Amino acid sequence: MTEKTVPFPELTAGRITAAQVSVAPDGTRYVVPSGMHERLRDVVVTDADEQGLDPKTDLAVAGWTSLAVDGMTDRVYVDAPDGFDNVAIVKRFARSHDAGSIVVAFHPSGTWSRWASPGAIRL
Repeated sequence: MTEKTVPFPELTAGRITAAQVSVAPDGTRYVVPSGMHERLRDVVVTDADEQGLDPKTDLAVAGWTSLAVDGMTDRVYVDAPDGFDNVAIVKRFARSHDAGSIVVAFHPSGTWSRWASPGAIRL
């Protein structure tokens, strides 16, 4: 069987203009267009029995982190695996989108944290 590759471009250095970014367990960052997390999940979580209703949750359980900015508000949402501690990428993403609120949900535990500014984030 041939190994599937991630069908999205890697994130370039500098300010993050993409509204949706996913970080692989090895730290590689990908720009994932809105609505395409299901496609990424199908590459990462190949066993259909391990796929749930929410692709970002499934990705987090598989070790991936999904960062998204809400286009209607100044809120950033992050779905991350338990133990995720890469505060730098969350701060960089939040600052790049002038976030006024950041919510990080950890999976599979379901715990979450919220901050009012990127500088306050502690993981």
